[in-house]
Amino acid sequence: MFKRLLIIFLYCLFALVVTGVFLVVLFPRDKFLGWASAQLTRKLPGIELSAGDIKYVHPLKLRIYGLNLRDDQNRWELPVDTLLVSFEPRFPVEKIGVIGVLFGGDLRFDLGFGSHERLELGNLQISEMHLADLTMLAQSMGRPVKGILSLSGRATVDYRRPSDVRFTGKMQIANFSTPLKRPVLKETEVRFDQVSGDIVFNEGVIDVTGGRAAGLLLEGDFSGQIWGALPMGNSRFDLRGSVVPKTSLIQKHPDLADPLAAYFKRFMTDSIPYQIEGTVAEPLLTFENFE
Repeated sequence: MFKRLLIIFLYCLFALVVTGVFLVVLFPRDKFLGWASAQLTRKLPGIELSAGDIKYVHPLKLRIYGLNLRDDQNRWELPVDTLLVSFEPRFPVEKIGVIGVLFGGDLRFDLGFGSHERLELGNLQISEMHLADLTMLAQSMGRPVKGILSLSGRATVDYRRPSDVRFTGKMQIANFSTPLKRPVLKETEVRFDQVSGDIVFNEGVIDVTGGRAAGLLLEGDFSGQIWGALPMGNSRFDLRGSVVPKTSLIQKHPDLADPLAAYFKRFMTDSIPYQIEGTVAEPLLTFENFE
């Protein structure tokens, strides 16, 4: 009896080894990619998928190189350098772990299959993504944008309407800078060491609350809404807050000293309320009672 069980065990072990070898050496890349593309098209119509290479990694993992997602009208494109997908050893699969590299930053989330035809992206984290690599952002703004973006939170996507994306979380940008089309407080470039805030994205609208920005010359707060559109340059926004000029700004531009002192004395404040509205391509900044 023991001998028979041992033989069965060895046969099972041999089958597992052979299966592993076939998965590693003879992984059906093209068939898998075709199946994944068909599934994506069925679940999210209007989205196209391509990949440079796909390899099986023991145990129950797939490493995808050069993954590219885009809409069929070429309005946007999302290239992912590498992606490691981990499957749970159970059936049906309830959650898939995803780790990748996106625009030079680390991407991580747990992909779940929720109710009401929605994909759930839990524990979503994007760390140190370089804004300079987002060519679509620079093209839409008409000027270069630099900074290191990090996001954390959770998101859901509707199977039937891929445009129905919802995200709730926090964002941080380190070393943010971009040239200005018109000087602001004598400066031709906006530069902040840290920018942070809470964001909610729903039905193409971004709500920003608790925004803070701090840099060598200025610091302040902001909140408001951004209405997304394609192309991105047509996206509209309405952000409001207040800015505090630092001593270093006045030292750099001494001719600002008297106007700022008069403003602060008149309104009994140490900050200047502002509003940014318009489109991403053509923003308009106005200060309250200060020119």
